[in-house]
Amino acid sequence: MSSEKKELILEVKDLHTYFYDKDDIIWKILDGVNLKIFKGETLGILGPSGSGKSVLTRSILRLVKFPGKIEKGQVLFKGKDLLTIDEEIFNKIRGKEISLVLQNAPSSIDPTRDMTFATSQPYREHSDEELVRSEIKLLVVSQLGKVALPEPTKTSDKYAHELSGGESQRVKIASAVINNPTLLIADEPVANLDATIARQILNLLQEMKEKFKLTMILIAHNLGILAELSDKIAILYAGKILEYSDVDTIFYHPKHPFTQGLFYATPSIAPRGRLKPIPGKEPDPRSLPTGCRFHPRCEYAIEKCKSELPELEEYKEGHFVACWRVKEIPAYEKE
Repeated sequence: MSSEKKELILEVKDLHTYFYDKDDIIWKILDGVNLKIFKGETLGILGPSGSGKSVLTRSILRLVKFPGKIEKGQVLFKGKDLLTIDEEIFNKIRGKEISLVLQNAPSSIDPTRDMTFATSQPYREHSDEELVRSEIKLLVVSQLGKVALPEPTKTSDKYAHELSGGESQRVKIASAVINNPTLLIADEPVANLDATIARQILNLLQEMKEKFKLTMILIAHNLGILAELSDKIAILYAGKILEYSDVDTIFYHPKHPFTQGLFYATPSIAPRGRLKPIPGKEPDPRSLPTGCRFHPRCEYAIEKCKSELPELEEYKEGHFVACWRVKEIPAYEKE
């Protein structure tokens, strides 16, 4: 089924989120982001550190605090603009219909409360039922079992310091899906885990997606993770989406020079010659370059790239690219 025929769950339109320092200098962290997420899909968001990935998550959930500010744009969830609705109404959506899994689970768990409290918190906040402790514990034990925690009954009585990083992340996933949300946002959920535990958590996320029929936003800076779990991928760079398409197109036919550069700079078991690093570094969000954000590092840049900002436009059906020379740039093909 094509995306056009699917239910549109979330649409981000022209989102600008800025931060201000003590001298009122503007940090343009998100500067006109546009995205669409359809029911049942996983949208992977890939970008270097500082590109705006986590700020995008917090903007969607209205968690941007001073000195940050959402300057303009829309975040439409099932057609309703999350940025303009009353806070009381939004609180009924956040944690119930939209849930979040962060990268550092141990630091987000109250160290003074047990896992029964930690896991059940979203349910208690959004439920009209008055459940006694024994009923809540049964619910939590069931949830912890779903995320494959050994001895879930014992785990429900433990505290954060008694859990490993992988166990803490499983608890946060159990908590995030306890209300059977429509949309799950996973913000680099395996960034601080070793490879073996990370693999288990990624498998778990895929199982949770299928079991609960979740729509998911998966944020990562690892190409392999997104290739395995995503249906579509958006490339975020200096607060702008540079390329967006289905995962096969992004991996086998990338068009933007930055996307191509990511593959040339990433080790692979497939023979492709020596690694080729992307020259230069990401621009300072306080003084972004004119024109294309990537042009100072781009070997294909022409004069127009230096003066005019390219918009994200459909190059082929379902494949969007923001590049003035996209039709002239040879596609990178895997061997």
